[in-house]
Amino acid sequence: LLSNNRITVLENGSFAGLWALEKLDLKNNLISRVQPGAFLGLSELKRLDLSNNRIGCLSASVFQGLPNLLRLNMSGNIFSSLPPGVFDELPSLKVVDFGTEYLTCDCSLRWVLRWARSRSAVIAERTACAYPRHLRSLALRSARDAQLRCVGTPELHTHHLIPSLRQVVFQGDRLPFQCTATFLDNSTQIRWYHNRQPVRGDAGGGVILRDSLVHDCTFITSELILSNVHLSANGEWECAVSTSQGNVSKKVEIVVLETSASYCPAERVTNNRGDFRWPRTLAGITAFQPCLQHPFAAGPAAGGSGSEKQAWRRCDRTGRWQEGDYSHCLYTNDITRVLYTFVLMPINASNALTLAHQLRVYTAEAASFSDTVDVLYVAQMIEKFVGYVDQIKQLTEVIVEMASNIMLVDDHILWMSQKEEKACSSIVRSLERIAAHTLSSNSQHMAVNSRNIAFEAYVVKPESYVGLSCVAFQRRDGGPAGRPPTAEQAAEPPPDQQLRLRCTAGRPNVSLTSFHIKNSIALASIQLPPSLFASPAAPPAACKLQLLVFRNGKLFCSTGNSSRLADDGKRRSVATPVIYAGTYGCGVGNLTEPVAVSLRHPGEGADPVAAYWNFEVLGGMGGWSADGCQLAAREPNVTSLHCRHLSNVAVLMELSGFPREVRGAAEVLHPALYSCTALLLLCLFTTIITYIVNHGTILIPRKGWHMLLNLCFHIAMTAAVFAGGITLTGYLLVCQAVGIILHYSSLSTLLWMAVRARVLYKELTWKAPRQPDGDPAQAAPRPMLRFYLIAGGIPLIICGITAAVNIHNYHDNNPYCWLVWRPSLGAFYVPVAFILLITWIYFLCAGLSLQCRPSRRKDGPESLELPPPRLAGASDLLTDSGSISVTLSPGPPCPDMDGVHSLQAQFWALVATHALYVALWTFGALAVSQRWYLNVVFSCLYGITAVVLGLFIFIHHCVRRRDVLSSWFSCCPSYRNALPMAAYGRPALAPDDGSQVFIGCDAEAAQSGASSSSSPSSAGSAGGRCKLTNLQVAQSQTDTRPEPEPPDGRTPVGGRPASNLHGRRGHRGRTKLGRDGKHHRLKVPRGPSSEQPSSESGSLHNSHSESYQSGRNSPGPRPAQDTEAAPSPSEGSDGGRRVPDCAQARRRSASRDSLRQAATAEQEAKRRSYPLNVGSHNGGLRGSKFDIDLASADGMRTGLWKSETTV
Repeated sequence: LLSNNRITVLENGSFAGLWALEKLDLKNNLISRVQPGAFLGLSELKRLDLSNNRIGCLSASVFQGLPNLLRLNMSGNIFSSLPPGVFDELPSLKVVDFGTEYLTCDCSLRWVLRWARSRSAVIAERTACAYPRHLRSLALRSARDAQLRCVGTPELHTHHLIPSLRQVVFQGDRLPFQCTATFLDNSTQIRWYHNRQPVRGDAGGGVILRDSLVHDCTFITSELILSNVHLSANGEWECAVSTSQGNVSKKVEIVVLETSASYCPAERVTNNRGDFRWPRTLAGITAFQPCLQHPFAAGPAAGGSGSEKQAWRRCDRTGRWQEGDYSHCLYTNDITRVLYTFVLMPINASNALTLAHQLRVYTAEAASFSDTVDVLYVAQMIEKFVGYVDQIKQLTEVIVEMASNIMLVDDHILWMSQKEEKACSSIVRSLERIAAHTLSSNSQHMAVNSRNIAFEAYVVKPESYVGLSCVAFQRRDGGPAGRPPTAEQAAEPPPDQQLRLRCTAGRPNVSLTSFHIKNSIALASIQLPPSLFASPAAPPAACKLQLLVFRNGKLFCSTGNSSRLADDGKRRSVATPVIYAGTYGCGVGNLTEPVAVSLRHPGEGADPVAAYWNFEVLGGMGGWSADGCQLAAREPNVTSLHCRHLSNVAVLMELSGFPREVRGAAEVLHPALYSCTALLLLCLFTTIITYIVNHGTILIPRKGWHMLLNLCFHIAMTAAVFAGGITLTGYLLVCQAVGIILHYSSLSTLLWMAVRARVLYKELTWKAPRQPDGDPAQAAPRPMLRFYLIAGGIPLIICGITAAVNIHNYHDNNPYCWLVWRPSLGAFYVPVAFILLITWIYFLCAGLSLQCRPSRRKDGPESLELPPPRLAGASDLLTDSGSISVTLSPGPPCPDMDGVHSLQAQFWALVATHALYVALWTFGALAVSQRWYLNVVFSCLYGITAVVLGLFIFIHHCVRRRDVLSSWFSCCPSYRNALPMAAYGRPALAPDDGSQVFIGCDAEAAQSGASSSSSPSSAGSAGGRCKLTNLQVAQSQTDTRPEPEPPDGRTPVGGRPASNLHGRRGHRGRTKLGRDGKHHRLKVPRGPSSEQPSSESGSLHNSHSESYQSGRNSPGPRPAQDTEAAPSPSEGSDGGRRVPDCAQARRRSASRDSLRQAATAEQEAKRRSYPLNVGSHNGGLRGSKFDIDLASADGMRTGLWKSETTV
């Protein structure tokens, strides 16, 4: 056993004398060379193991002297093939194993299979092929002779070039190259190439080429050294291995830089393939950037291999970037990527129609195409589909519709696609060839209509031809009174207005201005002369005649220098439809009679010229030529011409220089819509100005004031912007602004109504909280800002998001300035539906609350009904010790409520306003979106609704309010001078509910002062409350008349007499409130149990708040109003004045006949003899916040009052 040693060479006679040896194990050594005769003397050897060595060369002489060898193992060596006859010296060999990692199963091993069959030898199963790759792991004994062939480029198991990657070196450096390859046979050689030129050794030039070396009959190596690199060494260096079967090469790029090399600056490039950031790169270097990866991209467009795609760009030696190559990257736009996939797909008769239908779906969004290659790919697909129209007739309709959709693409993109690849000309030529492929003896007529292109084709017999007249027309647009289409509508009509052709034999008199088809308008006409086929040569039996009408000239882009053509260097442009007539297979030459064409142009232009499209001018780019065409007649918006060419004919004009979006005057709506909107705005702004100017005198809570003004303002904004800007579609920016404002104001108006409905519902259902002791706590002020955040902030957020996502959601080819249909679903209609649902829920709940309320609570606030004045006093009365201020114990705190209208009236007014506004919006939308006969009806309905809404708001909020009328009348000097003194100071009336008595002051100011009298600071206001002195009360007693009592003996609520109580001056020894010298009033109870209370002293020192202890300790029942639900405090109040709006507390008149001249000297002395600030029966100090409240007769039985008298 000699295995696992370091034996490298087996020399001749290495085993001499070992003739009896039967097994020799030499595996796992380093044997690389075996000399001939190395095994001589081993005549009895039966097993030889040479596996896992480095043997590369073998010959028949190696195995001499082994006549009895049965098993031979040579696996794990480095040879790739065996020379023929290597086993000839082994006559007894039965099993052989020579599998290696380089074993190449080609034609050089066929002899092994033949030898094994002839000698009945067995090739071990482990002897498997390693090369070529398609036979890898195949057992050699299982291979067939046909599989072992030498065809094509050889597959080398070893081929290395060092360096293998691009090298950047400086001039004068030393750069070595080494190439190693598989040595197949003696024909194997290595050659060097530089930029595909053979390299020869030149030591003087710094190029050293060493001779090739063969290692172990397996590898061949060659070395090239550049000892002094010059700039000329820049480029590709190639190592080519040539064999008898073919050549294999490897390359490496060398970049030679000067010692003072410059750099290309960092640059960002954005194109349709992605966003590429090229870094600062050394001059002469090619930079690479990975392409944008699309994980969901599939199909041919995604690339065939799984390797990463890259874009490259070279920085030249001057430090400037060259144009990059981005062709390996996918398109970033989804539509472009899909269209590119269509171009790569193979088309045949079986899938052409399916692919055409799929492509048509994508061209329906042609208006959003943003790349020139989109138009180019569609043009290529149309050109392919035309080749199959003779087999698939349905393709014609799809092709025409795709071409029609392409006319929606932006003008500049079409112009660029024509300039780069002649895409527009390709589409037009494809359409002109359709008739030649589709018409036959079985199909003699074909017509296709689309949005922008009309197609008609006939099979014509020349001998029976008498002329042909065709008219292109469309249905009238939906404008009012059936007006002709505007310039914008003619260029981009609604989708349902298809372009149609109607042809008649002969030459009838055709006029575009008096077209006979009802509700249609003619756009173009053509008359072919009867002599069309009159030619010297005999015409064929049948020929094909085709007509095409293009709505505009967008597919006819003049891209070259056309100063000598009809458009005069683009000074003129196509102002009419383009009409085409052509024949196939007829041999039509020069026309003896011209073709008569009439074309309608939406707007007037200057310097018209008749022209035809010539595909051959401007180097094949095409242009408009006026040769053979001339104008015949001109009418308003219609031009007639004669042309001696069968081609695409149009009229070119010098149009206005305004921007493209200003394409015509704005459409005028029905007059009723403008007049009624003006009346609505007049009513709304009158209401707004009235409430702003007279804010201090109108009895309306602060929250109600804010909501009413915002509601009127947003309704006015919606109506004004709608009437003034809904049809300004010719001004893109203005139209988008109109759409955004309408979107915002519509949502905000509905939200203000919803907020008002919620506040009204809260006022109907609010109940006063019960406090354990003391006065009921006032509700914390809640700012109005939250209402503005809801009603104004939410619409602002929705409109902002909608515009930020895509500003073209507003307008975008709509006939009016509003949201596009799909975005409007989520941005408007869904929010509106939700707002309406919430509003109606609040309406329903408020209506049910009104039904469940008691009758006197449901009536709510009433208008002030004042009896005739009985007393007129001075305008300014000072408060002194003899003055009296009588007020009522209010019970629960009064909410902020309207001083005129009841809650029920407010509720129904809001419901009516809501219904009228929704109807107004609906009728307005239908008035601009329907056709001419329906929009008149809806315009009238809009006008009626606008008038009703404006008058209703004005009458309800202004005319039916006495405080508003009084504010208006106060502005008239003649009216103010004619009034008596009582008109300025509300006369003192019988206080039926304990209200404070006022005299000599303005009614509203008095009410305002009374409502805020609980505040100490309000007493000293010069313009605040006015009080009635004792003397004035006494003087007016003779004028009073007691009101009769009802038959049932109960005193009416509105006519209860007030207590005869006298005011007095505060004493210094009292509590803090008394020491401050502030004004205090006596609160008189209300309710059946306290109609006629009195006292011996006739006066009590009252506190600011209502007495709670009196109600708790009184054995009698509590006042009825304590158990009733009081309206809610102001939900939006922020500290503004409170309007007295409780049930009976709102009536402000005080009757002098209930006041008596009561204070005698004896009673006054007795009253003044009482101790100051003594504890009451309930433990509280008089004058404190726990002062006694005379809420009932029982509540007066205290220890302090020893002598009580009931009057």
